[in-house]
Amino acid sequence: MRPCVTVCLVLLLMGNAGAQDLANPIVQEVIITNVGPGHIDESFVLIHASVKTNAPWAPRQTSRGVRSLLDSGRFAKVEAYYEPVGDRVRIVYALENKYRLSDFPKIEGAEEVGERKLMKLLELGKGDLVDDQIMGNAARRMLKEYQEKFYPDAKITWSIEPLDRDYGTAAVTLYVDEGSKSRVRKMGFSGNESIEDDDLKILVSPRKFLRPWTWLRKLPIDPVLFEEKRRAIQNRYLDEGFLNATVDGPDVNRDSSGGVELQFRINEGLQYRVGAFSIGGTGGDVFPRKELLSLIRLRKGDVASSKLIATDTQRLRDCFGARGYIRTRVRPSLNPHPDLGVVDIHYEVVEGDLVTIQNIEIRGNARTRDKVIRRELLVYPGDIYNEVKVRQSERVLKNLGFFEFVRSDAIDTRVPDEKDLVFLVEEKRTGQFMVGAGFSSVDSLIGFIELSQGNFDLKGWPFTGGGQKLKVRAQVGSEREQVELSFVEPWFLDRKLSLGWDFFLTELDFSDYDANRVGTALFLGKPLPGPNRVNARYQIVSADITDVADTNAYISVDAGEEFFFETEEDSLKSSLELRFTHDTRSNPFVPKRGNRVMFRGEFAGGILGGDRDLFEFELRTANYLSPWWGHVLSFRTRWNVVDAYGDTGDVPIIDRLFIGGGRTVRGFEYRDVGPKAVRADSDGLIHRPIGGRTSGMIKAEYTVPVVPNIRVAGFFDIGNVWIDSFDFDIGNTASSTGFGLRFDMPGFPVRIDRAWVVEKDSPLTDTDKWVFWIGFE
Repeated sequence: MRPCVTVCLVLLLMGNAGAQDLANPIVQEVIITNVGPGHIDESFVLIHASVKTNAPWAPRQTSRGVRSLLDSGRFAKVEAYYEPVGDRVRIVYALENKYRLSDFPKIEGAEEVGERKLMKLLELGKGDLVDDQIMGNAARRMLKEYQEKFYPDAKITWSIEPLDRDYGTAAVTLYVDEGSKSRVRKMGFSGNESIEDDDLKILVSPRKFLRPWTWLRKLPIDPVLFEEKRRAIQNRYLDEGFLNATVDGPDVNRDSSGGVELQFRINEGLQYRVGAFSIGGTGGDVFPRKELLSLIRLRKGDVASSKLIATDTQRLRDCFGARGYIRTRVRPSLNPHPDLGVVDIHYEVVEGDLVTIQNIEIRGNARTRDKVIRRELLVYPGDIYNEVKVRQSERVLKNLGFFEFVRSDAIDTRVPDEKDLVFLVEEKRTGQFMVGAGFSSVDSLIGFIELSQGNFDLKGWPFTGGGQKLKVRAQVGSEREQVELSFVEPWFLDRKLSLGWDFFLTELDFSDYDANRVGTALFLGKPLPGPNRVNARYQIVSADITDVADTNAYISVDAGEEFFFETEEDSLKSSLELRFTHDTRSNPFVPKRGNRVMFRGEFAGGILGGDRDLFEFELRTANYLSPWWGHVLSFRTRWNVVDAYGDTGDVPIIDRLFIGGGRTVRGFEYRDVGPKAVRADSDGLIHRPIGGRTSGMIKAEYTVPVVPNIRVAGFFDIGNVWIDSFDFDIGNTASSTGFGLRFDMPGFPVRIDRAWVVEKDSPLTDTDKWVFWIGFE
């Protein structure tokens, strides 16, 4: 039973004078009748109908009232009419309540999917309103589940049995006829000569050996899905220049075991190449046709790809849109010459109205301040209406991470050549609270708690909407304890300057000694043209080494000098760092393509004060390629140099460079690759890493997605640490290879690797086959 809307206008034949008296009559009375089960709440009806006795009335009020009552969801049918009573009117509403469920619906005939799953899809419980429309929507959700389970012939009917008319209750029973299980097992193509079957199968059911998540997946029998696949095949032909190609089907052939074979019928036609270009329409009078033709990237003799034609069409449209001609129409028309196998392309261009922006409005932002949104926009009131920059502004706002969606629109104003630009946004949750526990090969057991807000506002309750970023994190493990507090203002002094403050406290329990750090930092960052950024950071850190476990004299393997670990250092480091970053990665956490280059230089001591006079340089690069189907090949390098100057005679061990294990060269003990010191005792030769002043590392990795958020990986790592500064001896390195798993769970990513050593940097270096790590690379 679908909701019924009836508005009856009963007009008695009266004289012209009488009709005029009824132009804005007064309501004499409102009559509410119940034509269905249960009881009608008259006050609820009067509120939603927006009608009162002894008040003026207009006919449109009745239709709006009917719509409001239906939108309330209470009624299966609403009828309304009015009739004159002298110079007044009487309004009559006839309403039919929906039934309420006396108990949970009953389901009969469900065996393969199960009643529990179907009850969840029903979304109906005791006391809920029910009618045929509600049941129809629920049945569609259930049928979709059956299709995904390969039961394409499933049918669902239902009955609504009234129980108590006075209370408006009813019982609902659903009857499920599941039918037989069927799935697509084969697919074939006829008429395709230019595109191989395997290439077309990828469009219909993308499965390949190198994509293991598709090995066992079958297509459900879904006519809507089949039509999408047919269009995908046809679009592939159009993109290859087969402009007259047609794809019919698929024909569905079933066998006795429930298997289905799909057969697509293809008529390729000719493959066209581009002939001549021309520009027509009034747009060619606004800008020189020669300039417009220069925007077209297709060239004579190229394959006439529909995708590339659409791209050139958009380039022409953007040429006008970027100069204020909004809603410019560009229509490509194709003039084929089958005898020559070429097609001439004519672009009919009709420029839109030349418009400037009068006002910019922000709508939908309940928490985020207008200022936070406006400062990110690339257009301003008084500018020409640049459609390209408007679209870019939409992307910038979406990338802030504050909104589910962003949409813009041009609204007419009283001035013909001016429009108001409206950005409509829908906010999403930007705060996150996480508590977790895990295990890593370095920290063993760990637990953490983290609170973050990506749209923080320091100025007032509820501390959201200011566009600032706040993170508080505490981590406790058997080898490490860490506390972090960070705050970032991305628009310091209302300029594109990010001002940030960090506080951190770290206690590391190494096998030989404990290293404790507590410090704070202040940084300022500025974006540069392109995907570039520069940051300056001042940091002051108090560091100390305690609980030295071994006070014996060691001999440095590289220098042949005595080395002691018994010194408990307690020092203050005051440093200034300058960092440059170039980042074109598609994603900062799990990138599939792009590059990242980071170079930093750090200067400590000297005029900055502190106890340690040091300088350090670091270069990191990362390159990501995605050759096919979500596979990613990455190359990452890292080069570091640190040295002492002034009153600091040698680089303290707490500032030296170490690699091995975890996030560096896998397959080796944590920090064990590089210079070592040794001593002899009754058990033989004992070694301990002492770090160096130069380190270098190259990591290659190939990842393959298995299922969403899970990847398998193969890798090769090579690197070393050298005792002297700027001493990159690539002839002496440690290397390893292996495979692993990547669990890209939001907020708790996990990496597990099994490594085999290819070559050691020293016979003394210890190995570690397994790596468990929490976090992204």
